Order: sequence, then structure tokens, then C-alpha cells
Amino acid sequence: MKDRAAGAGVFEHEIAVRWGDCDPAGIAYTARLPAFALDAIDAWWERHLGGAGWYQLNLDRNLGTPFVRMAIDFRSPVTPRHRLVCRTWPARLGTSSIDFRVDASQDGELCFEGRFTCVFVVADRFTKTPPPEDIRTVVEAHLRPDEAT
Repeated sequence: MKDRAAGAGVFEHEIAVRWGDCDPAGIAYTARLPAFALDAIDAWWERHLGGAGWYQLNLDRNLGTPFVRMAIDFRSPVTPRHRLVCRTWPARLGTSSIDFRVDASQDGELCFEGRFTCVFVVADRFTKTPPPEDIRTVVEAHLRPDEAT
């Protein structure tokens, strides 16, 4: 996997789609697509929080971000033929929630686009909380509200 900044605040996370990700027709199982998107969001956190992804947020900072909504529109089949490039960015930051956009393409063709909503919680109590100020600052610096790329 390879990560890079894609300019204008969009982060790109590349995923190698493997044979085992696919059904007998040679396209990725539907259930793998949300997993690819969540992998890209976790990579976004790692890139922007100095290497701290969901694992570190939960264990080291006692901060969870469970999903409360996922919406994915499928555009074109995902195959092992090309890297899946997931363009990822925060689209909305609320008082206790965050929306991420993930647009995934292969060889320049949009395969799926999704919106994913998480709620910030105190992990060991599973109670809603506002994001810590340092996280709010990072997210606000990369926020691209309802902007398609």
C-alpha cells in the first residue's frame, strides 16, 4: 500500500486488490469495498495524527470512533488488474461526529464513492464526546465540505 497527498487537501491511499478479494467472476466481493474504504480512512488518521490510527486512538487515547452510517454508490467493478486509489478527506465535522468521503478509482475510472459517519466516544465507557482539540484542529485544516473531486 502506498499513501500520498493528492493536493488540495485530499489524501490518496493505494490498495492492492488481490485474487482472494474477488468472486468467481473476477471482481471484488461487495463486502470488501467498505473494508477498502475503512482502510483508507484509518490510513488518513495515521497520516494526519503522526502515525496514530484507530488502534492508537482507542488504546492510547481512550477515544473511539464507531460508525453510525455508511453510504456507498457503486460505479464500476473493482478488480485485481490495477491499484485501487482511495481519495479520502473529512467532509464534515460536528460537535461529536465526523463524516469522511472516499472516492475509489482504478486506472482513472471511478469505482465507488462513499460517505462514512463516525461518532467520537470515550472508548472504555462508549459515551459520546466532542473530539479533542488537537484532533479538531487537524480535521478542520483538511475539511472539504460536500466537495466532490
